[in-house]
Amino acid sequence: MLARTTNPKPGESLLGFLRRLSAFNAFIDTGDFFSELGIRYGRPLIESIGELESKCGLPAGELAAIAPEAKPKDACREWQYDRRWSDPVCPMCIADGKVYHQSWRHTLVTACPEHKCRLEDTCPRCSEPLTPENGGHGKCSCGTDLSRLPVQTAPRHEVLISQLISGIPSSEVSGLPTQLVSSPPADIGRFVHFLASSFSTNRTGKALKTKMPKTVEDAVVLLEPVASLLANWPNGFEDHVRERLLKADPALNSAPARLGNWYQRFMQFKGPAYEPFHKALGRVVSKEFSGTFLGSLQVDESREWVSAKEAAQEMGITSQRLVEAVHKKQIAGKQSRSGYGHTHTVIPRLEVQNILADRERYCDGTTIRNLLGVSRKQLDLLREAAVVSEIALEDRPPLIDGGFDKIALADRLARISASAIQRDGETISFVDLNLRRTTDRSALIQIFQRIFDCEIVPVTANSEVSLGKFQYLKSDVERELSKGRFSKDWTAQDVARITGWKPQSVVHWCRLGLLESCAVTHGPNKGYLISPEQLARFQSTFVPVAVLAGSRRTTSRRLLGLLAKSQIETYGAQKEAQTSRGHLVRLSDLMTLANSGGLPSLDTESGTASLRSREAKMARSRVHPN
Repeated sequence: MLARTTNPKPGESLLGFLRRLSAFNAFIDTGDFFSELGIRYGRPLIESIGELESKCGLPAGELAAIAPEAKPKDACREWQYDRRWSDPVCPMCIADGKVYHQSWRHTLVTACPEHKCRLEDTCPRCSEPLTPENGGHGKCSCGTDLSRLPVQTAPRHEVLISQLISGIPSSEVSGLPTQLVSSPPADIGRFVHFLASSFSTNRTGKALKTKMPKTVEDAVVLLEPVASLLANWPNGFEDHVRERLLKADPALNSAPARLGNWYQRFMQFKGPAYEPFHKALGRVVSKEFSGTFLGSLQVDESREWVSAKEAAQEMGITSQRLVEAVHKKQIAGKQSRSGYGHTHTVIPRLEVQNILADRERYCDGTTIRNLLGVSRKQLDLLREAAVVSEIALEDRPPLIDGGFDKIALADRLARISASAIQRDGETISFVDLNLRRTTDRSALIQIFQRIFDCEIVPVTANSEVSLGKFQYLKSDVERELSKGRFSKDWTAQDVARITGWKPQSVVHWCRLGLLESCAVTHGPNKGYLISPEQLARFQSTFVPVAVLAGSRRTTSRRLLGLLAKSQIETYGAQKEAQTSRGHLVRLSDLMTLANSGGLPSLDTESGTASLRSREAKMARSRVHPN
């Protein structure tokens, strides 16, 4: 444990803190301080940072927060770029009594991000390099005060790089993309190293494999070509990409192949910060590259040819489907093979726009139903009426998913809407014109045809609403149903409306065979048609108990009790929860009971007359369903 201890200051590097702690404990040379602690600056020290915290009397994690690491949140502490052979300083910061900044430890930082002067790592008096283990805090091992080192202004590109790696706020960094400087990513140091490495070649002739610079001067030489890339953004970077692209083998038909390993390394840098660089690369390729395969580049939309992958993404289909269409010559396009056996497909931009227009125009049945505001069954009837039709598969444009022409249909609906005439009367919505209203399919189809021919015109048909909401006069619809009807029979609903009986009871009597009828398909269910003669025979045989009770101003329950007491059987009852409905009693049984005095309150002649009156009314009411 040290005699005296202190804490790291904001922005202070680990080595700078150890130098200050060394001076705080009266050590002139930092190397002697390290010997006292039994440490040596390097990887072993970083790996066992917890032991160093204990020796310095500091809380756990305090030194770890400022120590280099493999994947730090701030770029200046990345271990890969921590200086091993030198420990440069900013003379102006030393003169101001400031701490050793973390960014000074980064191999690619050659300038003070605050004072914009070149960092110094050589003592002008003894000509010895400033290393991690010689000298003291603010002094060379020869005793020279480091604040007296020469001050020279650093070039603009070195200052920009130092500010980015230091995480200087965007307001102080100018001339670069806003996305990059507003929040410099943690791997910005590696990106700068990548840019610098692309200009150098090692002894084996292999590019992008440069050694890490040992001194500030080495870093200055490495970064010098980067100045042209960062100057006059984005022109400098685009000029560099253009030069690489034009120098490549023109026989290569792939942009990634022409750019080679540089492209592979470049595409590793992703995220919003690097998006401007990706777009700049895409712009250059759009203008300078005439091959087929573009890789994952974001090319300019004005480019004449686009890759199958990009076009497929725009269309919302698979690239394989697009490639197959080009192969079958269904659409315009070019295909070529690379040296790796891959087939590269490109499509003219104009062809892509035409396909997108077709895909917007044509749709499937689900989409057309939603546009019309009708049900699936009603759409089937519209198709059967040939007023809404689907183009045959062999006649459709390529790469569309449906055969319904939205534009042609919109024109027809516009004509229907324009034909609307405001009139008084009860109305019905188009969506309610279905097989639930009538079983006469042919008449309904004829109505649809006349509506689309504007022979039956709507009362209101706002062009902003769907066809299903168009309103028509009920009288127009009923008149057309009457004209087109092939059968004069009544439906169960017709009989219920005419007689006042419950529709459920009428259907139940038909199902039991008490009321003669003809079973027909009625939408998804079964319906029944009853002729006037069949209804007349039913009424001459049965009378509903509910009707009988109503005529005598009593209740059905009371009357059923009286019938049961008199041992008169009822027919056609339908069970519902704890009760039942639809009881029928034979007229013959009723007359027998009345004649025997079993129903003293029932006026037989009056009742019979009432029934006959109802039958006469039925005969006059030859009306048709709504």
